Amino acid sequence: MSDGSVIKLRLSLMGRPVRNYSFEKPVISVGRDPGADVYVDNPGVSRDHFRLERIEGGRYQVVDLGSANGTYVNDQMVNTAIVQDNDVVRFGKYTLWVGYEADRRNSPRDDRPVSTPVTEVTGHTVVLSRAEIGTILEQEKKKAPARISVGDSMLGAAVSRKRGFGWGAFTLGVLLGAASGAVGMWWYLQH
Repeated sequence: MSDGSVIKLRLSLMGRPVRNYSFEKPVISVGRDPGADVYVDNPGVSRDHFRLERIEGGRYQVVDLGSANGTYVNDQMVNTAIVQDNDVVRFGKYTLWVGYEADRRNSPRDDRPVSTPVTEVTGHTVVLSRAEIGTILEQEKKKAPARISVGDSMLGAAVSRKRGFGWGAFTLGVLLGAASGAVGMWWYLQH
């Protein structure tokens, strides 16, 4: 039963935001199980790592589910702990920032998504849905201008616009490499 508040969660990997969540449900599961509400595909995270349970007053408590690497609230290892606004739950290499806010779903402007990907994450494994990948690719396509290298042939220019690869520059590099190899071999044989 709702008390008019929503729990907001921001999942981060080694300090880099990965995904935002909003929940109003009484129990939120976190772990490596694909059916978890907050799914994290990482070997340092247990299949059923911990859950957040709504308690009286609309707040939540963290309940560790016997995870191998433990659950920490504000860098203190816990089995059970009530999480306050702006607390940070750490599990493996991940952190989950916790915030509470009034439920705005009854307001006229309820067009915000429940879960939004953060596209600035690089260098780490992030699990995205096909729709999220499509959105990211469309955004990148709009941002990136067509790249054409100097010396491209007509075919090379068409390929470079489509794939960002300059065949003319590649061919020139191969020819220059072969020529410098031939000159080096000639010099070696002469001395």
